Amino acid sequence: MSMKPLLIEIGVEEIPAGVAPRMGEVLQRNVVDVLADAGIQNVMVSLGVTPRRLMLHAASCPVQQDDREETIWGPPERVAFKDAEPTGAAHGFAKKSGLSLDDFELADKGDGKGNYMKAVRTVKGRPVAEILAEAMPAILRKLPSPKQMQWQDGDSRPDAFIRPVRWIVARLGDDVIPFSFAGVTAGKLSRGHRVHGSVGEIDVHDPFAWLEGQFVHADRNSRKALIAEQLATAARKQGVELVDDDDLLEEVTDLVEWPMAIAASYDEDFLRLPEEVSRIELKHHQRCFSAHDANGKVSPVFFTVANIESRNPDAVAEGNERVVNARLADAAFYFDRDPKESLDARVEKLSEIVFQDGLGMVGDQVRRMRAFVLDNATALGVDANDAQRAALLCKSDLTTGLVGEFPELQGYMGGKYARMDGENDAVAHAIEHHYAPAGADDDLPPSRISRAIGVIERADKLLGYFHLGRIPTASADPFGLRRAAIGLIRLLADTSTPIEMTLDQVINEAAKQWNQQRVTIAIADETKQQVREFIIERLLGLSVSLGFSKTSVDAAVNSSEIRPLYREALIARHLMGFESSEDGQAIAAANKRIANILKKAGSVEPDVKTSLFSETAEQALFDALLMAESGFNQAVAEGSFEESISPALAELARLRAPVDRFFDDVMVMAEDEAVRANRLALLSRLRSLFLNLADISRL
Repeated sequence: MSMKPLLIEIGVEEIPAGVAPRMGEVLQRNVVDVLADAGIQNVMVSLGVTPRRLMLHAASCPVQQDDREETIWGPPERVAFKDAEPTGAAHGFAKKSGLSLDDFELADKGDGKGNYMKAVRTVKGRPVAEILAEAMPAILRKLPSPKQMQWQDGDSRPDAFIRPVRWIVARLGDDVIPFSFAGVTAGKLSRGHRVHGSVGEIDVHDPFAWLEGQFVHADRNSRKALIAEQLATAARKQGVELVDDDDLLEEVTDLVEWPMAIAASYDEDFLRLPEEVSRIELKHHQRCFSAHDANGKVSPVFFTVANIESRNPDAVAEGNERVVNARLADAAFYFDRDPKESLDARVEKLSEIVFQDGLGMVGDQVRRMRAFVLDNATALGVDANDAQRAALLCKSDLTTGLVGEFPELQGYMGGKYARMDGENDAVAHAIEHHYAPAGADDDLPPSRISRAIGVIERADKLLGYFHLGRIPTASADPFGLRRAAIGLIRLLADTSTPIEMTLDQVINEAAKQWNQQRVTIAIADETKQQVREFIIERLLGLSVSLGFSKTSVDAAVNSSEIRPLYREALIARHLMGFESSEDGQAIAAANKRIANILKKAGSVEPDVKTSLFSETAEQALFDALLMAESGFNQAVAEGSFEESISPALAELARLRAPVDRFFDDVMVMAEDEAVRANRLALLSRLRSLFLNLADISRL
């Protein structure tokens, strides 16, 4: 088999950070899938991703698809032949298949329905370049991106892409893979770095080395490692310690092709600003890295990563310093001015800030949040006075100049200003952290009050937006409602700092604040149910990252007992071991059977009459059930809730043998109506015991 190197490169204008790696992974997977579908397996395809290119390279790829045999099944014998003569159906199928009737035989298909027309033909392998040429335009059109654009720079461009396509390289050895996309025809010419590189024929055998000679580090992992190494070296030279920031490192990796770390510094006068102010300015506005001095305090030294081999690094540093100093000067101005008006005095200004069209103002939201924490302080585990004070003030920093200039500082500056106003540490700390967690992997807020505020803020938002019908779709969630639901789940499911409110209680109490306020809307029961279902759906999707199996969470939240979510999480944790055990699997299978029987039976009388037992297995199961109920109730009554789960599961596991014997020896749906009803009542009582802990049938 002839083998040649494969190279595909899509050259574009700069792709936004964070988008190119995902596009590259999908491109790589789809091309490998196209090859696999053509019977070409085990082609090792390397991926190169930079802001200006998506590149695939395989050192060795077949040039020609192998010939293969294809089995064609036609109509069954009874349709294809009548009186031993071929029918019109047989002639028609043969013609459609491009074969003659002589090419077919009658053979058993293995479905137990007799013989069918069967032919085996050899399909000649196609050139791989031809296969890829057909597939590539569709693959490129379907690459994932937040937005696509069309551009007009001469000829009409029928295709859209994340950014304008400027060149395409597609080669299998010396041959070009012939296709066009977005008005660009594939060829052999690539482009190096925008400043240092040139246009030339890329080396199909080692494109990564060719690009490095053109000042492009195409391998993203090695580029990221190089940036980290350069930053560490630069920090050592400056005698400072780099502040770790993996998110920023990922972003910068996607902004440069030829990185060069450069040290700079801002005016020491700005060290009087809170640390987060300078860090946010450097990170979000300049994509620069912060540093600490030898004592662990904020250093004015910072680091930028240029996308150029500069002959004058000092000039690059000076340019960054000029911008950073100007931005920090603005921050210092607001930092000095903002505290002249307290957060308390700013609360009224929140009534001038729109929460969302149709949902009133932020001031309305704050009053709902305050009332929620006051009404539920005990269940939330917070001091009512501190919690209501923090809830009242938590959004006031939105009216400050510094947060207006640096929105990323909201919450953080609220906590700083609260301390300046003389608020106690509990209030200030809660304000500072109440936005956490911002994402699925972020740390939870450290204080109970900030968690309580986080719970009501997310529940309030979900109810309001669902009321307006702004429900996320599979492809769009412009208001971050999935993120709000995930944050709420993480706050309620955390077992280290438990919140003693069920999900239903949270939703109902949050809706009550909307309905009592009567400022804008009333939350209907239907909306509450939609929000609950949305949150449970997110919970099941989040189960693995929370450390549970999806089935264990599903079983726990579908028990007959309504519990706080952290307790459901504890049950799910124990169910994971139970569902993988032999007893657990047998009990789960029995529960599925019982659930199906009861579902078909409809309404079942609750009372079990031992006088109607006619089989030994019935009495044995009833006696075991009585013992399990007693043991279960005792286990639940003793010790902490978490300590009770394992003994309760052990009691349920003991029912395996009598349940198995019951189903082996007893006909549940007996002809005698009274006996049948009694046996169904026995199964219903058994099912109720299991449901008290979890819906084991879902395991």
